[in-house]
Amino acid sequence: MTEHQRQTQGEDILSETSSAPHLSREESPVSYNPTGNTNANNTQRPSIGRRLSSAASGFFSAKSRQEEGDDDSYDALHNEDVHESMYATEQLSRALTDRKLDEEEDDEDETPEVYSGKREDASAGTSDEQQQQQPRPPPTRRRSSVSSSIQKYKFWDKDFKQERTKILTQFLINYVFLIIGFTGVLCIYTGSYYQRDTRFKNLKMGVFIADQNVGDLPNIVGQTIEYFFTNVSTVQAAGDFHIWNHTTLADVAASHNNTITEEVYRQIHHQKFWAAFYVHENATLDWYQAMVTQSQTFNPVQSLMEAVYETGRDFNGVNVYIVSIINQLLQGYNEFIPQSGLVGHMLETLNSTQVLGVINNAPQLVTVIPTFAINDLIPVTNPVFAATMQLGGIYIVVMTFFLQVFCFRINMYLASKLSGGQFILSKLLTTQVSYLFISLAFIVLNTAFQLPFSGAFGHSGFLVIWMFAFLLMSSIGSIIEILVLVAFALKPPLLGFVLLYMVVLNISPVLAPIALCPSFYRYGYAMPLKNFYDLVQVAYFDSWKGMMGRNIGVLIAWIVVTNAMMPFVFKWLAKAKAKKEAKAKAEK
Repeated sequence: MTEHQRQTQGEDILSETSSAPHLSREESPVSYNPTGNTNANNTQRPSIGRRLSSAASGFFSAKSRQEEGDDDSYDALHNEDVHESMYATEQLSRALTDRKLDEEEDDEDETPEVYSGKREDASAGTSDEQQQQQPRPPPTRRRSSVSSSIQKYKFWDKDFKQERTKILTQFLINYVFLIIGFTGVLCIYTGSYYQRDTRFKNLKMGVFIADQNVGDLPNIVGQTIEYFFTNVSTVQAAGDFHIWNHTTLADVAASHNNTITEEVYRQIHHQKFWAAFYVHENATLDWYQAMVTQSQTFNPVQSLMEAVYETGRDFNGVNVYIVSIINQLLQGYNEFIPQSGLVGHMLETLNSTQVLGVINNAPQLVTVIPTFAINDLIPVTNPVFAATMQLGGIYIVVMTFFLQVFCFRINMYLASKLSGGQFILSKLLTTQVSYLFISLAFIVLNTAFQLPFSGAFGHSGFLVIWMFAFLLMSSIGSIIEILVLVAFALKPPLLGFVLLYMVVLNISPVLAPIALCPSFYRYGYAMPLKNFYDLVQVAYFDSWKGMMGRNIGVLIAWIVVTNAMMPFVFKWLAKAKAKKEAKAKAEK
């Protein structure tokens, strides 16, 4: 461009500027005059308040137009797809499949146009002339878009009567479901405690009397203990007592190549009896010889009898009930033995000289009462076990439920993308892998609190307990998944009761021996948590392994049966959904 051309262009710009007197460098506020004519200085931009008001009006107007096509009645609350509303499956699918297309559309909508300045310059003169010729119309009151789009009622208005009736009816239905649901939960859990003290007689106890006659010396100690357990009425209500004499004990011990004492311990360890009251072999003879020799070392309190049990057999049941029953029996025994004449009968076996010698030189042999020494074959001294044994299994059940909820959206997306068989196989595989990792977290947490896992299986106990926890999660998880799917199909609010009932049904037969519960609770032998509870006690405490096969078999049976049911449940859900959609389409 030459210098002459640049000078000519500058003159043209100056001429255009001088021909537009309404453009000024500074704008001063002008008062609004609706009746008068507007001049060139009234072209200022609207105030911030007016712009915000216009934006709000536009928003509510758009909202009103949108709601005109929606059914906002009470019935619409029950016609929506629960899966899509709760888990946003439609949005998730669109986000994972058409994300690029949506972003391009959003970019096109949100891209601003480049300002060139030509449009305003071209129309500046025309708009000024029109503003000078036409007066500004008077302001009109803007109609409230909120009141036009949402009609409000008072609760007792006649127009609201139909909706009010529907709402109250739904409240009553909800109350019925909640009351029935919680009644069932409380009945199941509280019922396991009902009249539990009257069922102590269901607990099988052993009374092993190895004391026998030796020559002319009768088994005074054995006869006294037998009389206590067979003729004292209060004792009979404390358990189901089976009395074995020396002959029976000797025969059973010989069949297992054991001594009599070893056989007594074997009967307890193999869970034949909850507890045993054992009178030692030749107890009367040992006491008699101590008095004859005026022994200073023999102690009749701890040397003649013992009460035997295993805490590791049932951590909760033994600590709460068996130990309590034993203490109650020993208290009754201490009240009974002074009246039984046991010491007097023993002194009758001595002559007068021997009696005086005992009284003068070894009075402790006749002034103390022989009692049962407590012998816990598998004591549990670590208090941290209480947390694992009481609520550890419940935590696994709860975490399994939350795993189903967390994975629900993923499963819905997979169902929309994979064929039926592929979806079921992939779902089973991913679920089992999830159980494997979460069960690992359970055993690692127990190990972090220094719970020894080497009681029964050495260092391999870590892997064994891990597999036990995995079997529990897999069996419980399959049950929960089926119930969750059915609950969503029938009535989604029932989802909470799925977790509640799974916890209560599993925990009720675990917190006490099933023998102390009503007959209904024998279902606990088939519940996953009860079998897991027995397996963990074997691994941690080295209790009897004889029931491990049954426990593992029950858990595996749950896994196989529930996973085999899964395809049929999905098929039923698909039919139910298709029927629902067909019904909705027919109503339209």
